[in-house]
Amino acid sequence: MNAITIIQSTLAPLLLVSATGLLILGLGNRMGRVIDRLREFSKEVREGVPEERKEVIMNQKGVLIRRVKLCRDAMVQFHLTILFASLSSVFIFGAIIWEFVQYIALIFFSLSLITLLIGSVIAVYEIALSYMAILRESDVYLK
Repeated sequence: MNAITIIQSTLAPLLLVSATGLLILGLGNRMGRVIDRLREFSKEVREGVPEERKEVIMNQKGVLIRRVKLCRDAMVQFHLTILFASLSSVFIFGAIIWEFVQYIALIFFSLSLITLLIGSVIAVYEIALSYMAILRESDVYLK
């Protein structure tokens, strides 16, 4: 393997790392908004709200907690994507010395794609859940 081929081979995992970082950033913002919403609800309940409002808050609390867990799970998968993609880049360089290491690099790159897929599916489910939550809230207040 010459130097140009090695550098070109490491570009795909590095681009995957960059793209996954953007997914983590967006998901982190979503997670932060859900946490903020939970804190607002907690403050409302502590300050005392009418029983009807408290019931709505308690119904939404379950959905929000599920959404936070989904965001967390997706972020874990995306971080694993970065880990596996980074390891595949390292093993691509290792293939200079030991040719069999290229297969290890391929395994890590495959794992990075699998974890990216799993994280994306979880994130899509979280987005669908957020849509259902807003429909539920609008049914209560915007009849």
